[in-house]
Amino acid sequence: MNDNSKFKLGLFIIFSAVIFFAALFILGMKDRFKEKAHISTLVSESVQGLSVGSSVKYQGVPIGSVCEIMIYPIDNVIRIDMEINTSNFKVQQSGHAPVTIPLADFNEHVSDAVKKGLCCRMELEGITGGKYIELQMVKDVTPPEYDVTQFGLNYTYVPSQLSLISDLRGSVTSILAKLESIDYKGVSDRTNAVLDSINERVNSPKFDETIDNVNAMVSEARKSIENLEKLTNSDIRDKIDTISQNVNTAVTAVESLTKSVEEEIKSIEFAQISENLRSFLATAIRTSKTLDETLLNVDNGIDALIELILYIDSDPAALIQGKRKPKSDAVKTGDGAKR
Repeated sequence: MNDNSKFKLGLFIIFSAVIFFAALFILGMKDRFKEKAHISTLVSESVQGLSVGSSVKYQGVPIGSVCEIMIYPIDNVIRIDMEINTSNFKVQQSGHAPVTIPLADFNEHVSDAVKKGLCCRMELEGITGGKYIELQMVKDVTPPEYDVTQFGLNYTYVPSQLSLISDLRGSVTSILAKLESIDYKGVSDRTNAVLDSINERVNSPKFDETIDNVNAMVSEARKSIENLEKLTNSDIRDKIDTISQNVNTAVTAVESLTKSVEEEIKSIEFAQISENLRSFLATAIRTSKTLDETLLNVDNGIDALIELILYIDSDPAALIQGKRKPKSDAVKTGDGAKR
């Protein structure tokens, strides 16, 4: 190979390397020439795993990257500036195709979204320990614990929410603090005292006696209900039927007497008034006696029914044991024998 061929080969290799590196530079710098908006957020938690160049996503869609991280040690606050590629955001116009939000209007759209609940949150990116910024809509945004205006932000401010790890850490810390404040020994002592008291009551003979008394009362109550149902279906019903029959008999007798009087008045002549009047009076007297006897039977039946109800009310045990016999004192004879 002569010197001319070596020169051409070297020139070709150098030219290819220049083209390769130029292509890499152009591809790497391509995003630099796109229109980008900037937003800022403030966090008070650790940003371990987040660095300049970390991704910024909107509900999982990459939209930009972190461009600067600043620390405010006095306020224990970290400021994160992000650059957003506005070409990913579209707006729908009626009757037209979606168009990209102009850069001049982007900050206004972000401010409106913040009022509706837009916020930033750090999330883990895989298992490598890296983090990225996630923009998402939240219903209840926790207000910041510091005055945002004192930091002199140059970009549109988007509030931040605690990351999932920090939120879990805070919840676990709160739970542990509450668990630590519990007086376990006092709880254990009170529990043992209650259990001992229960065991003492359960093992007491009075407890068994009380259970037996309750069972006996329940059994007696069931028997009383059954006897009351029988009494209602038999004795009281019979009494009511007897009273009803007596009343019907009395009413029938009165109606018969009335008809007899009417017929006598129609068929009698004035000449026989005196004689028939005597006969009528005698019949009326007999009918009156019969009516008095009937009404007396009705009254006695009602009294008997009232007495039965009062007796049951004063001594419910009579439903089970029956009516008790009255106690009679034995009469002693002269020789000491009982009569």
